[in-house]
Amino acid sequence: MSMIARRAALRALPRARGYANTTADLMTTNWADKQAALRSHAAETAALWRRISFFFCLPAIAVTALWVHKVETEHAEHQEHIRAEHGGELPETPNYEYLNKRSSGPYPWGMNSLFFNPKVNKDLTKTDE
Repeated sequence: MSMIARRAALRALPRARGYANTTADLMTTNWADKQAALRSHAAETAALWRRISFFFCLPAIAVTALWVHKVETEHAEHQEHIRAEHGGELPETPNYEYLNKRSSGPYPWGMNSLFFNPKVNKDLTKTDE
């Protein structure tokens, strides 16, 4: 079949617009019925998300919190073990040239970052550089 004949055959067929409601359906339903349908749909959707939140999200958060607590407890025990082996202090970290670079000079408040914590971060004021 040629392109022109196919196009003519398709133009001869009635087109369906794909609307969900026809004009007869639109005339029979009124505004109150539509609002009631919207409210019931909203209630069903809210109930679905409430169930998802209670039965999936909250248990997932609880399991994740327990796992993180376990990992952090193991890390703290390991840190205490290392401190006990070295006389109550953590051993000095190696001063590798690629760690803690400050190429633009010190910050206005010093070499350490603004959120410096001496228990966790290396004190850069004690370095040779």
